[in-house]
Amino acid sequence: MTEVTLIGERLAKEGLEFVFGGCLSRCQNCEIKISCCGLDKNKPYRIVRVRDKLHDCKVHADKVKVVDVEEIPLRTTLQGPSLIEGSLVTLKEKKCKEIDCENHRLCFPQGIEFGGKYHLEKIEGKIKCPKGYKLSEVLLV
Repeated sequence: MTEVTLIGERLAKEGLEFVFGGCLSRCQNCEIKISCCGLDKNKPYRIVRVRDKLHDCKVHADKVKVVDVEEIPLRTTLQGPSLIEGSLVTLKEKKCKEIDCENHRLCFPQGIEFGGKYHLEKIEGKIKCPKGYKLSEVLLV
């Protein structure tokens, strides 16, 4: 299912993936904020269609374009030998703090909510962890 929203004209490209960070305080008095602020905060989305309609915007340096987006799964890692696709998981805070690790962005993706409940949509495979944690790359919704 797709949703309609607005995004900066320069960013409005089919296939672009982003995490909606929420509405800014500068948007509160905007007449079209309902179109921009209708997505779920901290959820990842992909632009599936760019429309021709442009609007003025106080936040973006250029105008904003109307786009159709779809929510996409959150790609991250989970630890444990008994991961089951289709199950409900609660994301626990990861103990690792190695910010220079090649897996850091995967283990701590933008938009992740530790303590949040997610459906384990797919197990992509094992991840080699320099710290020795038994990790699997997964898709969560």
